[in-house]
Amino acid sequence: MNWIYVIELVSVALGLLFITARAERKRLWVVAALLDVPVAYLAYQWIERKGVWSEMWAALAAAALLGGAWWFGWGRKLPPVTTDTIKVWGQEAGPKVRPADVAAMQAEILQLKEDKERMEAELRRLKENSTTDDR
Repeated sequence: MNWIYVIELVSVALGLLFITARAERKRLWVVAALLDVPVAYLAYQWIERKGVWSEMWAALAAAALLGGAWWFGWGRKLPPVTTDTIKVWGQEAGPKVRPADVAAMQAEILQLKEDKERMEAELRRLKENSTTDDR
C-alpha cells in the first residue's frame, strides 16, 4: 500500500467534505455539479488508471473518520451559511476620515494649487525671456 496515495486521496476527500459542508443549502447543487462531481470523476479516473483501489478504500475510511470527528467536534456548531452572512473580501466600507484630516488635506490642496500657479507663472516668464533673447 502506497501511503502517499492514501494521504492525497484523504486530502481530496476532506477538502470536498469541508467545502460542501460549508456551502449554502440553496446552492448545494451548484457545488455538487461544479466541484464534487468533476473532482470525484477525475479521482475515479486516476484510481482506475493507477489501480490503487486498496488505497482508495483506506483513504475513504480515514476521511470518514476525520470528517466525522470534525463534524461532531466543531462543524455542527457552526451557524448555517446564508447569503446574508457571506462576506466578500474587498467590499468592506472604507475607513472613516476625521474632520481634522479633511481640513489638513484641503489646506494641502490649496497650497499645491498656489505652488502650481506660481510655477506656471515662472514658466511663462521664462518662455517670454527666451523668445525675446532669440530675436
